[in-house]
Amino acid sequence: MSEHAASSGSAPAFRSTEEGVLVSVVIAVTEAGAHPREVVQGFGEALRDGGYASEFVIVLDGPVGRYEDELLELAELWNVHVVALEGGGLGESIALSAGVAKASGDLVVNAPPYLQVEPADVINVVKALEAGADCVATWRDRRVDPWLNQLQSRLFNSALRVIMKAPFHDLNSATRGFRRQVLEEVAVYGELYRFLPVLAARQGFRVVEVRVRHREEKGRAGFYGVGVYLRRILDILAITFITRFTQRPLRFFGYLGFGAIAIGAPIALWYLYQRLFLDESLADKPAFVMSSILAAFGVQLIGFGLIGEIIIFTQAPNLRDYKIGEEHGGGAAPDRVADGEEASPGPVESEGAVSASATRVAGAPGQEVPAPASPAPIRVEDLPIRVRELLPGEDARWDAFVARHPHGTFFHRTGWSRSVQEMFRHQPHHLVVEQGRKWLGVLPLFLVKSPFLGRNLVSVPYSVYGGPLAVDDEAYAMLIRKARLLGAELSVGFVELRNLEERPGDLDRSDLYVTFRCELPTDPAEVMARVPKKRRAEIRAAREPKAPPSAKTRETFGIRVTADGSIDELFELFVHNKRRLGSPSLPKRWFQALRDEFGKAVVIHRAVEPSGRTVAAVMSFTFKDTVYAYYSGALDEFNHTGVNNFIYCAIMEWAVESGYRRFDFGRSRAGSGPAKFKLNMGFEAEPLHYDYMLLGKGAKLPEFHPSNPKLALPRRVWSKLPRALCDKLGSRLSRYLP
Repeated sequence: MSEHAASSGSAPAFRSTEEGVLVSVVIAVTEAGAHPREVVQGFGEALRDGGYASEFVIVLDGPVGRYEDELLELAELWNVHVVALEGGGLGESIALSAGVAKASGDLVVNAPPYLQVEPADVINVVKALEAGADCVATWRDRRVDPWLNQLQSRLFNSALRVIMKAPFHDLNSATRGFRRQVLEEVAVYGELYRFLPVLAARQGFRVVEVRVRHREEKGRAGFYGVGVYLRRILDILAITFITRFTQRPLRFFGYLGFGAIAIGAPIALWYLYQRLFLDESLADKPAFVMSSILAAFGVQLIGFGLIGEIIIFTQAPNLRDYKIGEEHGGGAAPDRVADGEEASPGPVESEGAVSASATRVAGAPGQEVPAPASPAPIRVEDLPIRVRELLPGEDARWDAFVARHPHGTFFHRTGWSRSVQEMFRHQPHHLVVEQGRKWLGVLPLFLVKSPFLGRNLVSVPYSVYGGPLAVDDEAYAMLIRKARLLGAELSVGFVELRNLEERPGDLDRSDLYVTFRCELPTDPAEVMARVPKKRRAEIRAAREPKAPPSAKTRETFGIRVTADGSIDELFELFVHNKRRLGSPSLPKRWFQALRDEFGKAVVIHRAVEPSGRTVAAVMSFTFKDTVYAYYSGALDEFNHTGVNNFIYCAIMEWAVESGYRRFDFGRSRAGSGPAKFKLNMGFEAEPLHYDYMLLGKGAKLPEFHPSNPKLALPRRVWSKLPRALCDKLGSRLSRYLP
């Protein structure tokens, strides 16, 4: 999923009916072989099941006789409007404009007159519009048409991405979604309708791309006529000029003109020099004629550009090449009606169109069929439950669901997912289970490809917690089933769910890891009291002022802990610890990316000795009422000072002072040194419920972890490598160790 041209301002309210937001599906029938019945029935059922009221505007650009019976039958079952254009052969751009003029909904879906994608995926297009997109381009994923058609389509879209820097993968897909404002303000003509997403992005609208499941198309396969390819090349040239040089014609013609002059003028001047000073004849010098023509043509091109600039200057007050994102100071526009209010009447129907009260098919005068009675309002509990992937623009809704769910953690947030995707390039496949527009559960998943672990789906990489969040067992079971199907579809070895709490089901489970958490007291002074006596003494020794060498008291170290650590300090200590343990380190850019993404929710505490040297550091995350002490590092030579006990005690005291109520010490391998350290600090181990769906042939629970004896030798070798080499290799290997 990609996104282009973000716009400012919040999404406007949509017109609504008693049944919900009205979605207008515009279908342009411009050639023989159309099957509007399949589109209307498929999209209509999907929109109804999704809780959306819908209408269908079918534009007939040509003879209508062969569709008469089919349209009459559709009008008995669905809210269908038919618009017949006079003459025919006007093109899809005009047909689309005519259909939008008759549409009543604020959300418009343009669909071809045959099922190009799975009907259920139209819901993803509509939801992306509701989430804030102005225009939704679809990407037919896993194409099922002939390979030659796929190759031609890829070449066409690749050329567009290179020439126009457009981040779209499938501009040939004719199923798209728009807010009405886009179609009213972005002018298209001829065959430029296929470039609507590019034009909308240029004008400042927010355009996103949504993956949809491709459906086998009953169209032409193989090579097209020469004229088709020439028209496509000309279309690319036209859209490139429109998007890059409409407001600057002198630059386009000037580049070409100066290029022609730069080539032609020197050649012509050289021959003139020979004629004037060397007395050589120009009679047998065709290159002189060609270069002179080329230079003159360059001057003409510059002149064309100047004329274009004059036209642009004189017409500038009438041009609008922008989008207004938000206005303040005034009442609501009369044609915008908030959800739940009575909708304003739609546009007046003209002859040849189908109204809500009667269906009139052009070409069959006097033949009217009563429109179907309005169905009863749709209740959420009557809608089917479905699972889909997260759409662009739904991040805020996802984060709100995670924040409300009792088992939602910092690592379920979309910020963590964005950081993982941008830093390590793992592909997200986040799932949402919903009933109508009500969310019932979420499951963050990433496709991770590793030479050590294979090809797997992980929830969530580089985190200790993940897994599904659902409101009930039914929603949880649906997420699990969908994850299993997705894993099989992507040919993964296993699906790993890093659950914090125990979940229902009979999935394979690993007991390798445990976690340590505790409730914090209300008074910072009570934190020390909860620490076991021996560790309490070490903490006092670390924090009390350093005793002079001649003093006959116990040794103290005068270390202080502050919450102003830097990424550089943390990374140096983190890499030091990882190298000592024989494990690759994460790249420094990862830590900086987390701080950039989460801001004040990331806190770095550092322990500083009296000389000012930082000897230990911990990066913590804050979410809801919890502080997660996550990444850490310390110098070995200061272990005797008790600095490790002290810094965590200080973090808990800081958490209490800041109003947090829970401290999460993170996971450790059961029986490992870090686990014993946490036990000695007074924490109790809780088993982590990491569940696995073993899907691939011969798949088994992952064994690539430090507890595996087979990795003992590589770990010892790694701990002996030079620091610089460890840094370079570690940042590369970490991508494959999620």
